[in-house]
Amino acid sequence: MSGDPLKFQSPEELEKLLGALSLRLHYINRVAAGESTFHWWYAELLAAVAQLAPLLDDKEIRQDFGDGWTAGRDPDPRARLLALIEQGLPTR
Repeated sequence: MSGDPLKFQSPEELEKLLGALSLRLHYINRVAAGESTFHWWYAELLAAVAQLAPLLDDKEIRQDFGDGWTAGRDPDPRARLLALIEQGLPTR
C-alpha cells in the first residue's frame, strides 16, 4: 500500500483499507461507543463492502453492470449491488 492509505492502488489495497476501517469501527464501538448495535452493523457493512473490492476487476461483473458506453446485462444494478453486499453480511 502507498504511504497514504486513502491512495490505494489496486482493488486488493481497497479491500485492505475497507477491512481496516471495519476493524477500527468495531474497536471504537467496544472501547468508546457503548457496544452500539448501529456501530456494529456499520462495521459489518464496511467488511461486506470490502469483500466486493476484487470484483472491480471482474469481467463478468463489468459486463453485468455495463460502463459509460455499453449497457449492462443486469436490469437493476442497484438491487444487484445491494444483494452482493447483503451476501457478505452476517445474519445475526
